[in-house]
Amino acid sequence: MGNNNLNYEEYPAIGDALIASFNRDQSELAEHYKMMNADFVIEFQNAIDAVRKTASVLAKTEELKSVTRQLYGLADEANQKLLFLIDYARDAGLESASISNIRSKLTTRNIEGAVYELREVLPYLESHQAELDAGNMPKDFLKYFPPILPQLEAWNAEQIAIVSNRKSLVEGNKILFENAYSYISKVSNNGKKVFKDTVKKDDYTISKLLTKVRVEGKGEEGPKS
Repeated sequence: MGNNNLNYEEYPAIGDALIASFNRDQSELAEHYKMMNADFVIEFQNAIDAVRKTASVLAKTEELKSVTRQLYGLADEANQKLLFLIDYARDAGLESASISNIRSKLTTRNIEGAVYELREVLPYLESHQAELDAGNMPKDFLKYFPPILPQLEAWNAEQIAIVSNRKSLVEGNKILFENAYSYISKVSNNGKKVFKDTVKKDDYTISKLLTKVRVEGKGEEGPKS
């Protein structure tokens, strides 16, 4: 990757913006770089179009990553419940180190490990339901945990699949993205030099274009469910 700040799904938007500026300023650019002609812009357009479909798929997988927010939200909620459960277990004279270990795994986002250990410890806690009920633990407190375990597993599996799919798409199209970035980089660098002391310089500055693209992207997201 030529630019670690540029996400793969942002290539088409950045490329389109630079191509628009290139077409507007082609005569001025050609005065300094004679090979930046009509053929060059066609090649640039082809390079951007080549990554457009893959970038679109990557953008959709990013949208699916809302599952990550759901997963971690539920994990944090469970973690808070476990914080109280530690007190209830200690007050009842029960072993609580395993509960602390589960909290640590949830905190470090080891969801699979946390779910496995929670399944292991729940029968022990349920076998001491009477001691726990005799203390500060609210009625039916332990019933919170069994239903959330399949949900945590499902969201965790979906998250893993999304990340794996994204990596496969990137690796399978790496050459296309590298080629597209070579054009993005060249037009950006040359344009900034040609228009160094003018307002047009921003039209060729990737960081400026990224800010605009990301602001526009947020405006299109709409309300979250």
